[in-house]
Amino acid sequence: MKHIIRLRWIVLAVWIAAAVLLMWQAPDMAKLVREKGQLTVPDGYPSKIAGEILDKHSSKEKGVESFIVVFHSKEKLTDSQLGEIENTVNRLKNEKDRLNIESVTTHFGDKDLESQLVSKDGKTVMTLLNVKMKGKEVKDVRKPLEQAIHTKDVDAYMTGNSLINEDVVISSEKGLAKTEVITVIFILIVLILVFRSVMAPLIPLLTVGMTYLISQSVVAFLIDRMDFPVSTFTQTFLVAVLFGIGTDYCILLLSRYKEELSDGNEVGTAILNTYKTAGKTVIFSGLAVMVGFASIGFASFKLYQSAVGVAVGVFVLLVALFTLVPFFMATLKKGLFWPVKKDISHSQSRIWGWMGKLSIIRPLIALGIVGILTVPLLISYDGELSFNSLDEIGNEYDSVKAFNIVSDSFGPGEVMPVQIVLENDDSMKNKEYLTIIEMISNKLEKLDHVNKVRAITRPMGDKLEEIYVKKQADEMGKGIEQGTDGINTIKNGLNDASKTLQDNKPQLQEATGSIGKLTDGTKGLQSGIGQLQTALGDIEKGIRSGSSGAARLKEGVKEAQEQALNIQQKNRQLLGGLQAAESGFPKLVEGYNNVSVPLQNALEQLMSLEKPLQELMENHPEIAADPNFQQIQGIIQKAARQVAIAKGTVSALNPELDKVQSGLQKANAGLTELTNGLGQYANGMQLIIDGLGQLQSGMDQAANGQNQVIGKIPEISKGLDQIASGQQQLQTGFGKVSGQLDQLTQGLSDSSTGLAKIGDGLDNAQNYLEDLSKDTNLQQSGINIPDQLLKDEQFQRVFDVYMSKDGKMTTVDVILDTNPYSNPSMKMIHQIEQTVKEETKGTKLENAHVGIGGITSTHRDLETMSNSDYNKTVTYMMIGIVLVLIILLRSLIMPVYLIASLLLTYYSSIAVTEIIFVDIMGYPGINWATPFFGFVMLMALGVDYSIFLMARFSEYKELDVKTGILLAMKNMGTVIMSAAIILAGTFAAMLPSGVLSMLQIATVVLTGLLFYALIILPLFVPVLISLLGKANWWPFTKRDHSGSDHSSNHHGISQ
Repeated sequence: MKHIIRLRWIVLAVWIAAAVLLMWQAPDMAKLVREKGQLTVPDGYPSKIAGEILDKHSSKEKGVESFIVVFHSKEKLTDSQLGEIENTVNRLKNEKDRLNIESVTTHFGDKDLESQLVSKDGKTVMTLLNVKMKGKEVKDVRKPLEQAIHTKDVDAYMTGNSLINEDVVISSEKGLAKTEVITVIFILIVLILVFRSVMAPLIPLLTVGMTYLISQSVVAFLIDRMDFPVSTFTQTFLVAVLFGIGTDYCILLLSRYKEELSDGNEVGTAILNTYKTAGKTVIFSGLAVMVGFASIGFASFKLYQSAVGVAVGVFVLLVALFTLVPFFMATLKKGLFWPVKKDISHSQSRIWGWMGKLSIIRPLIALGIVGILTVPLLISYDGELSFNSLDEIGNEYDSVKAFNIVSDSFGPGEVMPVQIVLENDDSMKNKEYLTIIEMISNKLEKLDHVNKVRAITRPMGDKLEEIYVKKQADEMGKGIEQGTDGINTIKNGLNDASKTLQDNKPQLQEATGSIGKLTDGTKGLQSGIGQLQTALGDIEKGIRSGSSGAARLKEGVKEAQEQALNIQQKNRQLLGGLQAAESGFPKLVEGYNNVSVPLQNALEQLMSLEKPLQELMENHPEIAADPNFQQIQGIIQKAARQVAIAKGTVSALNPELDKVQSGLQKANAGLTELTNGLGQYANGMQLIIDGLGQLQSGMDQAANGQNQVIGKIPEISKGLDQIASGQQQLQTGFGKVSGQLDQLTQGLSDSSTGLAKIGDGLDNAQNYLEDLSKDTNLQQSGINIPDQLLKDEQFQRVFDVYMSKDGKMTTVDVILDTNPYSNPSMKMIHQIEQTVKEETKGTKLENAHVGIGGITSTHRDLETMSNSDYNKTVTYMMIGIVLVLIILLRSLIMPVYLIASLLLTYYSSIAVTEIIFVDIMGYPGINWATPFFGFVMLMALGVDYSIFLMARFSEYKELDVKTGILLAMKNMGTVIMSAAIILAGTFAAMLPSGVLSMLQIATVVLTGLLFYALIILPLFVPVLISLLGKANWWPFTKRDHSGSDHSSNHHGISQ
């Protein structure tokens, strides 16, 4: 110390030079916070795994951020406003290079996206941007984008996780600036009140200010060169802690220096005595604080680690306190307390003296007061935490405004969904893997707080009904119903055909009998023709015998004419019957053909049922064992065989029917020729009769004519032979048709019966499929992805969105109906993890790599990690502080109840904070970082006051315990209360910052410090000290303090 006093100007020059050099060369702290101060999760956590898988399979450039542009109006957007929005979107597309935009996703030009990007009330439109950062900061790309999205008559904002984080940084910077100014002003006012001097308050400000500038530069170098942890808390904590404890330590040193001067010591001696006594206290206090913050380095969480920079600042502060403060003391001497002119004196604290007496004389009352103030607080504390980053900065920032608009318009989960990432060794572009993905999606959709799930099998968030067996069963049931109707129609047609054939059988038999009669008649006619020929021969002979037989010839001719006319009449009847048979026969053929067509349709219908039944059996092998299914399949096969036989029978009759029709045609032709011949014959007979009167003159002519007639008779006879032959063929053909018609009628009847059974079987199948389609258990009904869906061009585009090109990575987006930052959302992550694990167990995705991304998963991982780090870091911190206290106080007992007093203070103060921010202000919980930093700050800073008191108490070991602690309280009360007020004030300066976590941490610390300095330390600790007596120094021996530098007359008072 003597060397420092002697070389004090050199010391000052070194400090100034160091400050200037470091500030000149140090990196920009704000820039470092943006680049390296974002929250990150270590390897092995689900959100980290998801990010790594996405980066591995992503086709995007590295360093691409997603922004959401939100267009909003208080009323439904008009066509004019929508036109302006479309112009803005087109401007973004046209200026992609200038604005560093990689891609623009909008519903303009793609109606499929309208439901996702346009709110139902028509007040909000979203456009998604992928922005290439290219090593730039968010603020650099943000400004030109904000200018580009400006839209006439429409509010336009941007949001996204990176933008929200950027606004948190901006808010922290603004809060830091406010905190620095308020802290300096507050400390200056308090120091003036404490020292009643204008000069003394400047010493702590200059010392701590120099410390802050240098330590901030050192920390910036460590961050830049050695990846020292940093966050938005780092600078704020440096300001609050350094100005807080720095001022406290300066007060302690200046107060002791003032006390030494009041004892009449010279400046040099006063300085030396100050640092021998109070300096020792400062060393141990600073060491406790430094150990407390250094222990944070054992944390895994980077945010927690970021406070370790305070340990660097404390180290620089201790160096400054032992170099710069002695410079001011030695240089200004007693002028340091200017304008005080009267003798410098030191006063004791009356308040602490009174509370000390109460604690010693009435310990139960003192403990009762402590219990009344703390127990209700401890009981009311719930420990509910909040991870909502939006609460950090309030609704005044555009990123938060946009988020809240989207949350209200589309649902909170649409902005930042939970993203499940699955990575497999094999490609998942096939039905089996897609089925597993759909099973996962379907199960996730049933979880509480899940609004919808978007995946490759449900790209719009709605499940594709056509891939579910229940839907397919419903469609197949409808097809079977149509098939049943068709079969019933065929069955009815076959029944009608059978009935028609049965009804026509008597007519066919009658026609066959009539043909027999016609044949007999033809034969009789042929016999009559022979007789006629003989008669004509006789007539010819009679004519040629002479005119004597003319009268007899005339009678014979008349008789022949009558026979001919009779034959002609019978022939005409026969011709009419044959013509009727011929004209009716096409109807018979047509009816027969009508039977053939329904048989063919029936056969095709039955054959068409085999393929869907076969596909159903292949997709669900278990149905093959179903008796109903087997019965249906057997009935269909039997019916197909029966219809095929009936069709064959009908086909076999075609040639016979053709023969019958041909015979009828020939018979009709012959009868027509015969009828014409008979007519000519009758006409010839008339000529003979007419000519008998001229017999004598034309006998020769008559004989010749008669000869001609006789010559035609053989032709007539030949025609009758042909007619008889045709009639015989017709009769034979009709006999065959009649026999086969019975077989056809029976076949049609059997086919109708078989189709009836098929109809019954199909009714059973339809009922079974209908029951299956109504089954609400989708797992039981199963999933069957049709091949044509995989080949669909539109569905192929879905692969590009939800699956990597190689098919080895796919994503599933879970849209929650709760705020992604909220506690209910975070609790959902565990359920989502378990659901994915259960649904992939026993499948080809059982060993797939699974990650869960999204801000909700990240914060859930932060919660898990922070809880783990909290316990670990708190343990290390308490061990470090206890070791410092053991070394300083040479006791194992005192550190125990001092730590207990600090723990009581912490839980009471955080309970107060919860009451203020949760119960009164309505936040869902206190910020998740508040308990950790509140605990670290309160323990590290609160232990200072314990050390102040206990170090002074240890100086009075030669006195009895009660007297010693009472004297220590009187002498240190003012210093401790002043220090607590100043330190609480520096944290209170964080309150106007507007950053919620800062407000809450400040509330915990300032409440705790004041609570500790005014209640716990003066009431709780003295009770334990007085009750324990000499056991306070267990297990070390209480040394005689007779060799102390301070006599009992002035009690060796130190501050």
